[in-house]
Amino acid sequence: MIFRPLSTGGHLVRLRNAMAGRKSTVKTIGMIASADLIATALGIIGSLVQARFISPGDLGYIRKYSVVSNYAVFLTLGLYIILQREYPVLIGRGEQEKARRVVAIGQSWSLLVSGVVCGGLILVCIGQLLEGDWREASAWFIQIVSVWTAIYGGYLMCTFRSGQEFEQVAKSGFLASIAGIVVLPLFAVWPFAAMVLRSVAGSLVSSIYQHRVRPVKVGWCLPLGEFYGLVKRGMRLFAGTYVRYNFWLTFEIWLMLRYAGDAGVGLFTFSMMIVMAVGQLSTAVNQIFMPRLAQHFGKCGNLGECLRMSLKPTIINVLTAVFFSGLAWLILPAVISFAFPKYTPAIPILNVLLLDTINVAMSLPVYMVTVLEDYRAQTAAAVVGLAVFILVAYGLHFLGLKEMSVVWGTIIGRFAFVIISLASLGVRHIRLKRNKSLTLGSDFA
Repeated sequence: MIFRPLSTGGHLVRLRNAMAGRKSTVKTIGMIASADLIATALGIIGSLVQARFISPGDLGYIRKYSVVSNYAVFLTLGLYIILQREYPVLIGRGEQEKARRVVAIGQSWSLLVSGVVCGGLILVCIGQLLEGDWREASAWFIQIVSVWTAIYGGYLMCTFRSGQEFEQVAKSGFLASIAGIVVLPLFAVWPFAAMVLRSVAGSLVSSIYQHRVRPVKVGWCLPLGEFYGLVKRGMRLFAGTYVRYNFWLTFEIWLMLRYAGDAGVGLFTFSMMIVMAVGQLSTAVNQIFMPRLAQHFGKCGNLGECLRMSLKPTIINVLTAVFFSGLAWLILPAVISFAFPKYTPAIPILNVLLLDTINVAMSLPVYMVTVLEDYRAQTAAAVVGLAVFILVAYGLHFLGLKEMSVVWGTIIGRFAFVIISLASLGVRHIRLKRNKSLTLGSDFA
């Protein structure tokens, strides 16, 4: 028998690399969460300053034009959803050239659409200036920037996937916050002009910076066959995403208006803003690990491995969400009563909405539904979740609850979405284990 000395050199190198990787991940998550928190805080400060100088009428005049940029998202044709999924998956498979080609198609379409739409809006803006209507010209100017940042900026965000790249995203958010603050002194001199500048400064600075540091630089590429294939796949996923976010938000606002009026909508919006701030750490974790999850799937093609990979960060995410939500539940009521007495009625709403941080914390394994392109499960989960929300809201309102019926309805509906999504993944995993011949994509077409 020959005894060989144990070689620990390779093990130590791997251990050091793993520890360095963890430190880098923690650093990136901290940067993103900090940048988002700073952006939220500075945004609140900016809104308070703006509210002092801008009348509700002027604000409403500008905001009514935002329907243009809100509907511009339809022009992406679901490309960004599929690009966000496809790029890291192809990288994981080692198909770098194909991955770059997909990115080039997304970039070409975003440039074409934003160029055409913004070009038309520029003509409208110039027409209003020639007629001497500078207020309407200002409103259209805001929409020009908003459409460009929504379409091209949305494309750019799909191409960031590594820790270092997400640090650049965090920096762009910080620069956007600074740009918004720099404009604030102008409110004392030119209030309306300052409002216009504040409406575009942050998104403009952020998109320009992200363009300069974009991780993938490609040329023009828009072959119709490949473009149509990506659009077909993207629109399938876009349907569920639209129901989950846009339709859902519409019903939230409509039901809150019906049951509690404008004041109820204001209290709900204020509470959601705080909940989003509390959940920034979970959002940062998801932002880092979702591309990694997609890339790992491209590398191994194994659903079980990907679910196991998502388990540890999800558990940490949930525990963190419970801790910070509990802390907020204990501290924020007193802070709100002291600093924002007008919003004291929002405290019961906030206490319930804090449960949504747990939903956000569980978004990582749910993202596998998108990675698998299981659009049927995604759409079904979104539709059932929305139906649960509406039914619970109506039922609780019938029992005597007013605005709280909407709050409990939306929380229970969101939990329903998460549960159905996870259940679909569980069923898929069991089926794959029982039938080794079944491929992951065989029943999604």
